[in-house]
Amino acid sequence: MLHTQRKWGAAIMLAACGVVPFVGGCGTASAPAAGGGGTASAPAAGGGDSPLIVRDGANGHTVSVTVGDHLEVILASSYWTVKGSSQPHVLQQDGPTKLMPRPANCSANIPGLGCVPVRTDFSALAPGTTVITASRTSCGEAMRCMPNQQHYSLTVVVRAKS
Repeated sequence: MLHTQRKWGAAIMLAACGVVPFVGGCGTASAPAAGGGGTASAPAAGGGDSPLIVRDGANGHTVSVTVGDHLEVILASSYWTVKGSSQPHVLQQDGPTKLMPRPANCSANIPGLGCVPVRTDFSALAPGTTVITASRTSCGEAMRCMPNQQHYSLTVVVRAKS
């Protein structure tokens, strides 16, 4: 019986290790992938209230918005702690970071994956440049992040309305 439990335990761990890279629990937040998963989604044409959506792939990049625009930073793991804007008078964080719905490919019964995305909303208040930062130390249950996976930085240039 004990041997069977060990086999199942090993199988579950291997399955979890195979799932983690696909759900973003431990993936590096680096340059955008070619051909998809880009760094940002632009607002819909004519939909001035639509936010600019920026994801993990925008790490280390710069985006531009106009005063009055809204920005959503969505990071693919609940292990991220968003520290907000370096210049809150330029780009203000609109409330706390929120957990998003669990993705279908994120198993609800495997603890410690950290695969539930988090969303932080911002509003552009005044022209200027600011940096949004986030950090994490864990990339999975009892799994420390590699140094290049620990920090997220997005430079935001806020332009005056024309």
